[in-house]
Amino acid sequence: MAIPLEDRVRELIVRQLRLGIDPGSIDPAAPLFGEKSLGLDSIDALELIVGIEKEFGVQIPDDASGRRALASVSALTAHLRERGGVE
Repeated sequence: MAIPLEDRVRELIVRQLRLGIDPGSIDPAAPLFGEKSLGLDSIDALELIVGIEKEFGVQIPDDASGRRALASVSALTAHLRERGGVE
């Protein structure tokens, strides 16, 4: 049985950024950046983008797309579905 895309995204975030937390503890709707978030910074964003490109073959072409796509797990999952037909 295939792992749901949202779960794959959470696992990628934890693995790529070496967070040391349970991927299931990440609320899909919670922001990834900012005070009420995982506390990610711009370096984390770059590492995450590299991981997304390697794992899913989907690029985030510019800052505006990146802000939208990396807003939350749910936003990133939607971006992957839109851009790559991933499921």
